[in-house]
Amino acid sequence: VGLDLIITDHHTIPDQLPAAKILVHPRICENSQAFPHLCGAGVAFKLAWAVSKRLGDGERSDARMRNFLKMAVGLTMLGTVADVVPLVGENRLIVKYGLETLQQQAGVGLAALMKEIGLMDKAALTAEDIGYGLSPRLNAAGRLGQARLAVELLTTNQADRASQLATYLDGLNKQRQTVERKILKHAREEIQNHPEWLEQPCLVIGHNDWHPGVIGIVASRIAEQFEKPTILIAINSNTGIGQGSGRSFAGTNLHEAVSTCTDLLESFGGHAAAIGLRVKQSQIDQFRKQLCENAKLVESAEETVPRRIDAEVTLAELTVKSIRELEFLGPFGCENERPVFVSTGLELAEKPKTMGEGGRHLAVRLKHYGCILRAISFGRGEWAEEMETAGERISVCFKPIINEFRGRENVELHIIDWKPDEALSAVN
Repeated sequence: VGLDLIITDHHTIPDQLPAAKILVHPRICENSQAFPHLCGAGVAFKLAWAVSKRLGDGERSDARMRNFLKMAVGLTMLGTVADVVPLVGENRLIVKYGLETLQQQAGVGLAALMKEIGLMDKAALTAEDIGYGLSPRLNAAGRLGQARLAVELLTTNQADRASQLATYLDGLNKQRQTVERKILKHAREEIQNHPEWLEQPCLVIGHNDWHPGVIGIVASRIAEQFEKPTILIAINSNTGIGQGSGRSFAGTNLHEAVSTCTDLLESFGGHAAAIGLRVKQSQIDQFRKQLCENAKLVESAEETVPRRIDAEVTLAELTVKSIRELEFLGPFGCENERPVFVSTGLELAEKPKTMGEGGRHLAVRLKHYGCILRAISFGRGEWAEEMETAGERISVCFKPIINEFRGRENVELHIIDWKPDEALSAVN
């Protein structure tokens, strides 16, 4: 149509660049000093900042644009956390400042959503509040084919409409969780029916009944559970084309691995940790075979990745004060993980329980020399029965957090892994 285009992006740069007047990308110049790990929102924020300076005196923005940028940094923080980019360098500054100012700078719609899920009353926001609270509800709209509602929420100035949208998006997120659980259950059944897949360095699973908007989340869970890069493919029965979403594991460059199979794909893109693709249903088996034969993928995936533990502690050392001090290391996220600890010789203070729909999650109270703390593990409800029959004492690997409920603060453990003490003794 004869328009000059400015294209912003942060994904892996393709061999053939799009025809645009200007390309804004943090890694487009090999010798650039630009911070390379910005997400799409971060790139857009940098462009807005540059434009605002140009509209000012060339060095500083005027007061109106500065106020806009202060508001926009909260949205940039939201995108940075949601896209799971490394929380180092500029990203850490964006997230830190965004968390500190979001409750005051949020627009009408975002404030309504924060109120809906109880974030407006928190003394201080964390990256986990964004990653597990706000972003899933905004993403649910797009995942279930109603992205315009999330856009409307973020742009509306009408309080009543914002409240309606916030309530609807919260319900839509619950619907997304139900769809996700069904796909996760089905994917696990497919793996059980094909045990030979577990001998391969990568999992590639396709099915006709899966919702393409949710498979990325499930791929991440499967990758974590089976410790392999995972690609799930939702096949359209009418067209015979599958839409796939992949998540890496243990540092494998999934984009580089999949790029060796482009002759089998209709299209693909992404970055080292996550990819999206389109493939004909008739090519899925060959794609799985060719991807798993890739030497670089095999080499990376077969390496044993030890669990990094920062320190061994007793439960008595995990006070609200000591965990508050750990928060100075935040905001926590990709490549700046919350500290991981291990405690040994723990007893069960009571029978482990499951919680959540379908008993998805684990809840247990752990005891050590009279000190008792609550511990949970999301998506690991199957551990309840295993813990109960594990023996007298167990060792637990966890991340400690402060749980705020009805004005009270308590230390809570988020379990990453656990073993009977006898098993650790045998290894040692």
